[in-house]
Amino acid sequence: MKVSLGRPVKVNNFLTTLNITLIANRNLKKMEARAWEAIKKISTASSNKAVIDAYEKEWSKCKNYLLYNVIDYYGAKC
Repeated sequence: MKVSLGRPVKVNNFLTTLNITLIANRNLKKMEARAWEAIKKISTASSNKAVIDAYEKEWSKCKNYLLYNVIDYYGAKC
C-alpha cells in the first residue's frame, strides 16, 4: 500500500497552510524515495515477525496436542 499527500504542489500548499517554508520538487522526490525505503524495510521486518509468531503459536498448539495424546495413550501421569 502506498500512501502519500499527493503531488509536490499539494505538499507545498499543505506546507504553506502550516506556515512552513516550501520545498523544491526535486528535494521532495529525494525525501519520498528515502522514506519509501524505510517504510519497506520496517514493513518487511514486521511481516517477518508476524509470520514467525504465527508459526510458533501453531507449533505450540500441535506440540501440546501431541503431548496430551501420547500421555493419554500410554496412561502416563504428569
